[in-house]
Amino acid sequence: MVEYVQGTPPDRWHWCKNCTQYPLGIDKRHSKRPEYDLCDQCKKLEKKQVCVSC
Repeated sequence: MVEYVQGTPPDRWHWCKNCTQYPLGIDKRHSKRPEYDLCDQCKKLEKKQVCVSC
């Protein structure tokens, strides 16, 4: 199951643990994909199928 996490605002939503912007301190968690503020790097990693998710 993919977990979407967000650090302290104005952070965006992340789900790839290999993203360089993945937050160390997690402020919010969701199991459902948010509809806004998704991390561009996570989207690219997912598209390349190299996303390491939780």
